[in-house]
Amino acid sequence: MLPKSLVSRLTRSPSRVFVGILIILVICQLLSFRSEPTADFGSRPTDEYDPCTGLEGLDDIFVTLRTGTTEAPKKLPAHYTTTLRCVPHYELYSDFEEVIEGKHVYDVLDEVNPEIVATHPDFVYYNKLRGKGRDAFTEEEMAQWAAVKNTNSGRDSPGWKLDKWKFLPLADKALRIRPQAKWFVFIESDTYMLWKPLLAWLEHFDPSKPWYLGQQMQIGDVIFAYGGAGFVISQPALKKVVEHRNTNLKFYDDFTANHWAGDCVLGKALADVGVPLQWAFPTLSSEEPADTDFESGFGGPEKQPWCYYAASYHHLPPSEYPTFYSFEQKWYESIISQNTTMLRHKDVFYNYVLPRLAAERDEWDNHSEVEVETAASFGACRAACESDPACMQFSVSGYTCKKSKALKLGRRASAAEQVKSGWIVDRIDAFTERMEATCHSRDWVLP
Repeated sequence: MLPKSLVSRLTRSPSRVFVGILIILVICQLLSFRSEPTADFGSRPTDEYDPCTGLEGLDDIFVTLRTGTTEAPKKLPAHYTTTLRCVPHYELYSDFEEVIEGKHVYDVLDEVNPEIVATHPDFVYYNKLRGKGRDAFTEEEMAQWAAVKNTNSGRDSPGWKLDKWKFLPLADKALRIRPQAKWFVFIESDTYMLWKPLLAWLEHFDPSKPWYLGQQMQIGDVIFAYGGAGFVISQPALKKVVEHRNTNLKFYDDFTANHWAGDCVLGKALADVGVPLQWAFPTLSSEEPADTDFESGFGGPEKQPWCYYAASYHHLPPSEYPTFYSFEQKWYESIISQNTTMLRHKDVFYNYVLPRLAAERDEWDNHSEVEVETAASFGACRAACESDPACMQFSVSGYTCKKSKALKLGRRASAAEQVKSGWIVDRIDAFTERMEATCHSRDWVLP
């Protein structure tokens, strides 16, 4: 509300009424677009809004979505009306050819050396799939493999071990299917792409040059783009790596057989043809909004996600795709008449994460990482966090108390896990003020 003194001054004479109303309207309009929590961003956009407006640059892009049999039925349909809704050129690839809710999923491994397919242990699973399809495995096996946790050295499941063989064949197929594309975008079944920021980011790069763009990772001496965050390869770069691999098939087959990460295999092949990785974090991100450390500068303090435009997230559960997509489209519908900015990570925090933070939440794990002590109670754990000026949140599981200086939402925990989480909400304003002070012309990650 406006102060009574201001209202009184504005209404003392009729000549001032019009000016006063105009000032009020301008103030209200400006306030409505501050980066603060907005309760209705999760609601559905109006029918008049076209989410494909302003995405004409997508015609220059070919998208490949890579998945596996154990996760495809659960994860692919979420993309059809969200991330792939406006994409004119894309294909879905897996280790088994099938149709999922009307969309054809192709076998990306159908051209791998038959001798390797027949003899390498990674392909035992694949050969069973080709022989009997999903009936080759019990529902219990499929569910068990789909639930395997990710680790620093991958996942202990036959589908994941097979996944490393998909990357180089996928590059070959993408180039053959859409050779005229300027950019090739490679994503996974839990990669969420924000197309407007991605297209705007790519405008800073010359597609006639060899580019390999992605979130940086390293295994041994190979620096490569992390597949889950999504990565982008320009046409000239993809031509180079496909031609080189096809003239050195045995070398790269042997390299793949003795490796465990397919995105690293592709990165190695690109490095071999003189196309190094252009680091892209936090424009492209390996975490979902609920698990993003908005303050952490992966790759240096100047790379804090907070300030930058967001072009991808990873690990988003299928059930959350419609919610986040509605949030994204509602954001653009709300700002379209203002000609203002695309979503930055901080906008996602203010409007998607922050409204769900609270002093405490039962059956919730906010992914606090530092175990501090045995806690006699939830209150004792809170006190331990409050005694540390840097602590933003904490969680209790059994008698274990954890705290963290990172501010994350996290995920619902099962009743069996018995996790309860809390946040020091009085420190959030100071956190956001500190983060805002770091934003000095930080828009994109560029060379």
